[in-house]
Amino acid sequence: MSIETALEIGVIETFAGNGKSRSTGDGKRAVKSGIPLPNHVTVDRDGRYFYIAESGSDRIRRVDMETGLLHNFAGTGETCYSGDYGPCGEAGLYLPLDVLCDSQNHIYVCDSGSNRIRKIDADSGIITTIVGTGQWGFNGDGPALECNLTYPAAIAIDDQDHLYIADTQAHRIRHYNPQTGMITTIAGCWTAEDDERVSPLTAQNLIVLSGDAIGIDFSNDEGLLRPRCSDGLDLSLYLDDGKSALECKLYDVVDIDVDRHGDLYITDKGTNRIRKLDRKTGTMSTVAGICRYGFDGDGKLAVKSMLNVPEGAVVDSEGNVYISDSMNHRVRKVDSQTGVITTIAGNGDSGYDDKNMGGCGAARFVAKE
Repeated sequence: MSIETALEIGVIETFAGNGKSRSTGDGKRAVKSGIPLPNHVTVDRDGRYFYIAESGSDRIRRVDMETGLLHNFAGTGETCYSGDYGPCGEAGLYLPLDVLCDSQNHIYVCDSGSNRIRKIDADSGIITTIVGTGQWGFNGDGPALECNLTYPAAIAIDDQDHLYIADTQAHRIRHYNPQTGMITTIAGCWTAEDDERVSPLTAQNLIVLSGDAIGIDFSNDEGLLRPRCSDGLDLSLYLDDGKSALECKLYDVVDIDVDRHGDLYITDKGTNRIRKLDRKTGTMSTVAGICRYGFDGDGKLAVKSMLNVPEGAVVDSEGNVYISDSMNHRVRKVDSQTGVITTIAGNGDSGYDDKNMGGCGAARFVAKE
C-alpha cells in the first residue's frame, strides 16, 4: 500500500517517529519507530525513499514511501569514521547532520563529526569520502580530499549536481565540483581577528535607534563606534548586505538551500538571519531577520522581523522561503512577491501531543537541543 494520504490544506500530521529518544523500529512502520535527534531529511528523485539523518544514533535511515516501513540504511550505530569502499550499512558515521540525493539518486552524507562529506553509490551501496581530510581547521581551497572541513553542518545540491557545503566552524560556504574534484570558497572571510570580536560585551551608553534594535556602544577602548545588538553582539561584523559574498562574515551556518535559479539561501543561526547569495552577481543580501533573538509578530517585512535561533530554510519553486524558527516554535513563510513574513505552523508554545494533529496554527513544536 502507499502511505501517501490526501491532507486538507493547512493540516499537519506525523510522518515518522514516536517521540522516543532511542533508535528503534528497523523494518517497522516509521510512525511507530524511535528516531533520536533527526536532523535534515530528503526524498530521492523518484519519490520512492525518504532519508533521515538520525544524528542521535549516527545512522542514515530510510522510509519506503510505498510501504511506510523504516529501515537502517547507512551506519552501524557506532560513533566513528570507518568503512570507506565498503557497504554503507557496515560503515561508521560520526554525527551525520545532513543527507541529500543527486539527480542519479546517489546519496551524500554530511558526516560532521569526522569533518567529511561522504557519498553512497546508488547502485552498489558503496560509501566513499569525497571531501575532507578529517582534520579540523581551514587550510585553503584545492583538491577536495586535501582540504579540511571544520564541523560541516549542512549540504545542498544544484541542478548540475554540484555540492554546496556549510563549513560551519570555518564560517564559510564551500563549492564542490564533482567533475574536477575541486573545492572552492564562495562565501565567508572569517579571520583570527574576528574570533576576538564575536564575544558579546556589556554595552554601555547604549543608544537605541528608532525602527530597529541596533544601538551604539561607546565603550570600545580603541575609541571606535560599533553598532551592537541588545545582547552585545558586534554588528559591524555583519552589516554587509550588497557586498561580495567573499567579503561577508558568516557566524553559525546550519543550513543551505538552492533555488531554481541556482541562488543559495543560507541559515545563519548565530545572527538570526536568512541570507541569500546571488550566484550571478556573487553578492549577499538578507531575506529575513535583524540579528536579534525574539518574536515581534507577523505581517511585516521579513528583513525587519525578528527570528529566534533559525535552524533551517527552504525555498519553493515560486521563490517563497519557509523558515524553521526553532526557539519561536514556529514555521514561518516569507512571500516572494511582498517580502512579508507570516507564521504557517506552530502557536509559539513548546511541546507535542496527539491533540495537535490538525490545523497547523494550533500545532506545537519542541526546539532542537
